Amino acid sequence: MADSIVDSLKAGGKKLTKPRQAILAILESNALPVTAAEVHARLKKAHVHMDLATVYRNLTMLQELGLVDPVGLREGQMRYEVRHGREHHHHIQCRGCGRIVDLMLCPIKKLTELVEAQTKFAVEGHSLEFFGWCPQCR
Repeated sequence: MADSIVDSLKAGGKKLTKPRQAILAILESNALPVTAAEVHARLKKAHVHMDLATVYRNLTMLQELGLVDPVGLREGQMRYEVRHGREHHHHIQCRGCGRIVDLMLCPIKKLTELVEAQTKFAVEGHSLEFFGWCPQCR
């Protein structure tokens, strides 16, 4: 586990418990965002005993500390991915099979500057997700 993750937890008054370490390891091992239910199933498979409500609580806490990003893909549930060591990016999801692909680009930087200038807000982040049909489902 990276020192920056441990430092962020400590700064937030939290410890790197074995269950939190297991959740972060699952998120780090996945290239794409996963649901809390998928995290829970993988914990169970690894014989880490944690109920689904505790998984949600830990994901929320990790999100509040800026270690995990939520990804909403209009499928009725939130997905999560670890932020540490990953470049800012967006996603595209197939409406047919549900396949998710990372888009390693961000066309919003200029728009963010315009939004800040017009609203006087200090933008901390944004979310942009694309939906369409993959080649196999077209």
